[in-house]
Amino acid sequence: MIEIITLVDRPDLAAICAKWNHKEWGYLSDATEDDIASGLQDIIHSTDRQVARAALWNGELAGFVLLIHNDLDSHPHLKPWVAGLLVAPDYRGRGIAKALMAAIESAAQELGYTEAYLYTDKPDLYRKIAWIDFEELKGDDAGMLIMHKEIARG
Repeated sequence: MIEIITLVDRPDLAAICAKWNHKEWGYLSDATEDDIASGLQDIIHSTDRQVARAALWNGELAGFVLLIHNDLDSHPHLKPWVAGLLVAPDYRGRGIAKALMAAIESAAQELGYTEAYLYTDKPDLYRKIAWIDFEELKGDDAGMLIMHKEIARG
């Protein structure tokens, strides 16, 4: 069973999330696992409209996602960004990514945002949950797509 939590309530999971993030995307930057852990702590304890959500499956960490101010240096004018969506391989195919996305979209709405952005090389996952293509990236980010979603007001 899926349970979505805020990492503020389970700070013990932050180190695992940082490790997973570094393993998945660490090659894209010079950031160390410690750098990622520090940045994640900043997001977890943020008071400026950034949040982190995690998914537990029968009490075990299964995935996480972030809502941050900027995930793409070339596009600082777009805000906020859904970033770092990751579901552990053993838990894929169980609806966890969809649940995490619903939770982070809800958090964005609660924080007063009316839209959000993300970038990915796997757009089909997001298209299934009503994200739309926004901009194809070029240069160093060729093959990546910025996606956009308007977040309904409750």
